[in-house]
Amino acid sequence: MNESVIREWKPEFEGKNILVWGYGREGKASASLIHALCPDLVFTIADAPKAEKLLEQAKYDYPSCIVKADNAVDFSSFDMILKSPGIVLPEGFDTKNITGETQLFLKHYAKQTIGVTGTKGKSTTTTLVYKALSEKYRTHLVGNIGRACFEAVPDMEGNDLVAFEISCHQLEYSPYSPHTAVFLNLYEEHLDHYGSFAKYGAAKANIFRHQKEGDVCIINQELTQYIPEIHDPLLIGRDIRNEGRTLIIPGKRLEVKDCALIGEHNYLNLAVVYYIAGLYGISDDQFLHMCSTFEPLHHRLEDLGEFHGIRYVNDSISTIGQSCIKALEALQDVDTVLIGGMDRGIEYHELEDYLAQHKELNVIFMYASGKRVAEELRETERYTENMHIVDDLGEAVNLAKKLTRPHHICLLSPAASSYDHFKNFEERGEVFGRMVRE
Repeated sequence: MNESVIREWKPEFEGKNILVWGYGREGKASASLIHALCPDLVFTIADAPKAEKLLEQAKYDYPSCIVKADNAVDFSSFDMILKSPGIVLPEGFDTKNITGETQLFLKHYAKQTIGVTGTKGKSTTTTLVYKALSEKYRTHLVGNIGRACFEAVPDMEGNDLVAFEISCHQLEYSPYSPHTAVFLNLYEEHLDHYGSFAKYGAAKANIFRHQKEGDVCIINQELTQYIPEIHDPLLIGRDIRNEGRTLIIPGKRLEVKDCALIGEHNYLNLAVVYYIAGLYGISDDQFLHMCSTFEPLHHRLEDLGEFHGIRYVNDSISTIGQSCIKALEALQDVDTVLIGGMDRGIEYHELEDYLAQHKELNVIFMYASGKRVAEELRETERYTENMHIVDDLGEAVNLAKKLTRPHHICLLSPAASSYDHFKNFEERGEVFGRMVRE
């Protein structure tokens, strides 16, 4: 860790009574940075009582610190509470001393940060920003898609740039916003955490709410409820748009012939990246070089190849109906689509309308949400003979192998969370990949 980082960051923690609340990826990064800066500081680490393995790991990692279940914590006794993003605060919880990695990172590095949020597309877009800026600058990829932002702190230098994928949970209590903020889209998601769509959107809107004069905000033109709050926004779909593979930004057009991205929505997001690249002096040649070498992320319209005559595409990242629709629109020759997962109560009317209009598709519904969609289609007399209900992913894949025509696509795009049967969407995608190769 260089001396300038120590001088800048040590006062944040020195002499304070600190709680690291949650010992997942961000919690571990918080504890590591605090200990590196203040090795003699005794701080507290807490997690849910059921997180026994994490608590044991914390005791092993920091034997001189206090480690306990969070139901035994007096939260009022701390000067600083570094809360992990996924923890939902109880109603009426005093948030005065609540902070987190994202807030503190932006406090120090907002001017160097390009932040990207949105319900869908933020991982790919942030990675594209990182790749484009890396053509010229020392750039760090942090957030959900990269490292925890605190892991990058020891390596930060004055002229570095940061591509930061920022989730709603990370933004929820943030009083800071990045210099360049991108708000891609907003669909129903995480209602189990926020309780309402309005609160979910309000959390994401913190990506621009604390910007300063001279900062840049790029926001989807359909998010009209937020546009009046922003001074001179760039609108995705109007100022920044695409016509197929031609990217259009104010005063410029660029055709991208060589790029592995699939789907109209991805090229719209690529146009956003093209605009940002221009802000930072990336030439068209450098940008096109990035496009030609970019490899799409796993589990996001990932072409797994052809096995036993059937082509399989893994879009396990799909957790809402709209993302499933975009996947179906992006691909030609989809014969079979696998839909369903954990039922979080979000509505599926748009997806149901789409499926009812595309009677040529074989649709295999699985798990709780898939069975609910099937039932809602039955209730509206739109359930067809090409629709099928199974219990789980294994049954779905076995049936898809029988239904899908040779050299056509079987698409996993579940439009639902994975958490009731898998650790995360990555595990669901990996399991799907193993099954189709069998």
